[in-house]
Amino acid sequence: NTGAVCAWDQPGPDATIQTFDTPTAAYAANFSIVHCGACGECSTWNDLTLQWTTRHDLALRSQQCAKQSLFGGGVDTVQMCNRDQIGFTDQCAWCWTNDELCAIQHCIFVFLQGIIINKLTNFSVGPGDITSATCDEAMCGPVFAPCSGAIRRRMNIQSSIARPEYQECQIIEQDWATVFNHP
Repeated sequence: NTGAVCAWDQPGPDATIQTFDTPTAAYAANFSIVHCGACGECSTWNDLTLQWTTRHDLALRSQQCAKQSLFGGGVDTVQMCNRDQIGFTDQCAWCWTNDELCAIQHCIFVFLQGIIINKLTNFSVGPGDITSATCDEAMCGPVFAPCSGAIRRRMNIQSSIARPEYQECQIIEQDWATVFNHP
């Protein structure tokens, strides 16, 4: 909620989207904040729209893309899934692909434990929770968030992954349902 922000001059595919050092600087330029943190590869109209429209199932969809690497698919297969099946732009899909492969490399045992105890879809991220989501955040999040820029918690979008309030960007004034014309 402090520091750099990504902002646009207007919503829409023709928006100028750029990073400002502070929220105050964005407001002074007559821009609206799109997400906390600097803009990244996913801070495009297309990818911002996907953050909203897939908010209820993006975690599961990205998990499906990641699973393809476990069954003989390589980096290119995962990349194509993120681009073609989910709809991310190439650059944004690359951030997601790297994150998914990082999570498999570092969090496979937590993932397998989730399967065994039937809590694979437990995306809790609260203090003391050890899930695939918390492992991914700890091991891969420090690279993923700056690469992508736009992620749901930075956009203050409620999703299938329940976040503690301190992890959500509270300075967003966008009404995403109106912006993207999707309830």
